[in-house]
Amino acid sequence: MLSLSRRNLLALGTAGLLYPRRARASAASDRKFLFVFCPGGWDPTAVFAPVFNAGIDHFNGDDIETFGELALVGNSGRPAVSSFFGRWASHTCLINGLQVPSVAHDVATRWTLTGASVDGLEDWSSIIAGSSVVERVLPNVHVSGPIFPGRFGDASVRVGLNGQFASLLDGTVLQASAAEVPAVSAAREVHEEAWIRARVARWGEKAAAGMPQRIAAAEQLALERAASLVDVSDSFAVEDGTLYGTASVIVRALALGTSRTGVVALGTGNNGDWDTHSGNDLQQALFEDLFGGLDLLMADLDALPGETTATLLEETTVVVLSEMGRTPLRNAAGGKDHWTWTSAMFMGSGVAGGRSVGGWTDTLIGQNVDLATGAVSGSGQRLVPSHLGATLLALADIDPEEFIDPAVGTVIEAVLA
Repeated sequence: MLSLSRRNLLALGTAGLLYPRRARASAASDRKFLFVFCPGGWDPTAVFAPVFNAGIDHFNGDDIETFGELALVGNSGRPAVSSFFGRWASHTCLINGLQVPSVAHDVATRWTLTGASVDGLEDWSSIIAGSSVVERVLPNVHVSGPIFPGRFGDASVRVGLNGQFASLLDGTVLQASAAEVPAVSAAREVHEEAWIRARVARWGEKAAAGMPQRIAAAEQLALERAASLVDVSDSFAVEDGTLYGTASVIVRALALGTSRTGVVALGTGNNGDWDTHSGNDLQQALFEDLFGGLDLLMADLDALPGETTATLLEETTVVVLSEMGRTPLRNAAGGKDHWTWTSAMFMGSGVAGGRSVGGWTDTLIGQNVDLATGAVSGSGQRLVPSHLGATLLALADIDPEEFIDPAVGTVIEAVLA
């Protein structure tokens, strides 16, 4: 479980001091988001695609496992998957048969996170963070994985896996440089801070209104934010290289009220990468890591208090996705190659849990979907990443049409609670 220092527990009670609040139009207008990205392309047949026939290679021991209305692939070699759904199926919506129009990693990643392959479009986490009606000190906490911030670059802060952000706040980052940096005495630091505060005060005295006053207010706010961040800087230290150890940084940021969104990747740690062109059995360990970490993260979200709700889980949506899937059949090296059809998971706040949206053909191709009901329908739409984006923006109380052409993607209403 997530352990917060005594100082951070105090900060949880006074999180409103860390940033200026604007009035909330609704709970959705400040819904929080945790994005977990699995780079390389996961194999839907390990969990999401319970389709069994001679044209699909499953892992030894795979079988259909049900959790309420959810039908999944179970395996005794992946106990964390079954444990996760045993606890959180009612909070989870699966989106199956999603087509990403590329099998090149970089292009597919951009498609999945922005809805298009062209440069210049922002990813979903950056849009949500940059469009928030409630100002945050660190709107989007980027621990690892790809993001495309674009116009919302000022909303994203790279925390990193090695404590870069904390060392930047406390000044120890200077020790990593070969350049000589003269030491500053404690007395000098006090003098410098007093000078800055005096300068801010002079701005306030000289300007009764207008831009100078706003500049003074901005300087004062920057000082207060910097002091607040230093006070909770230990919250931004990565505990270890597991999903739980890295994503816990985001959970702490959401709980402290410093952030609205966060991004973390799983797939380059102890168990390797999801790009299993050879030895597809590696996906077993990766899914075990993924769902073991998700189980702990969901438990923390459910245990911590929210800003306006009883638990942080009630105001946080967790999104888990990969940029592509893997072929139904193994290749000669025992691996699986790139496949344009895949799945995604939405969990938590605002999500209609305990259901699957979409489905698969016997050859592991996604079927058209009725967006209102989530059922497979010949007259429905083929699911593409723009549908995911529109749904995420709707969950964030942002008009999807501001960023997504409705001709290429609209809200999957069946996902929304």
